[in-house]
Amino acid sequence: MHWNYVVALVSLLLMGPLTVDAAEKTCRGLEVKDLEDGCTIINEAPLIFKDLKDEALIKKKTETISIIEHGVEVIETNIESFEYLKNVKRISNNKGPAIIFRKNQKLKRFNFAGLKYLKGDPVDVVFEDDHFSSVGGSSSESFQDWMFLEHISRSTHHRTEKCSKQFLEVRTTKESTDDAEYKLPAIIAMCVFALLFTVSLYLTWHDFYHRKSVEKNDKKTTKKKNKKSSEAGTKSLEKSKSPATETPTKSKSAEPTGSK
Repeated sequence: MHWNYVVALVSLLLMGPLTVDAAEKTCRGLEVKDLEDGCTIINEAPLIFKDLKDEALIKKKTETISIIEHGVEVIETNIESFEYLKNVKRISNNKGPAIIFRKNQKLKRFNFAGLKYLKGDPVDVVFEDDHFSSVGGSSSESFQDWMFLEHISRSTHHRTEKCSKQFLEVRTTKESTDDAEYKLPAIIAMCVFALLFTVSLYLTWHDFYHRKSVEKNDKKTTKKKNKKSSEAGTKSLEKSKSPATETPTKSKSAEPTGSK
């Protein structure tokens, strides 16, 4: 019986590391929808979130991940809240930012509740032409999400300084600036064109209506004149047809001449 306990203990000691290794699955980083199932560690390349239409699939691919060693990129999504990595404990990248949010049109919230370690090089978090950077300071909920990452970054780097440049960088690319510089004059030009078109349309309509009104009045005036002229002609004709009234003249009868 004693030897049975010894054998069981030795077996547990030998199988323990194998069990831990079997639970871990290291996968190369790529777009999350193409990731293998059951990955726990992501390395060699960033984990990319871009096409997130199949939410159930994305959750299934990410639910087992605990460590990301080459950063996370959230790019050009339409989501308002990013919650796919709330169980991840460690995000790092020695070749760039640990987390990049780029050109997400509606992003307002993110959830990294399980995160304990955040470290990038030379900066931990980057917002590049991203909607969140415009609401992070105005929304209390967005600000809390922001400050949570800042706290984890400060703890990881053992900093006492809050909101260090090593934590966050907000970028505006030249492309987006050029687009903005192009779009503003274009929008103004379109507005001016629309205004001129509206004014032109109104003037054309007003001129058309005015012409119609004048023509209508002219027709009425002509009709009245013709009617009066016709009536005058009729009266003149009737007068010319009626017999002239003559006054008879009395003549004195000639008296016979002779002697009485």
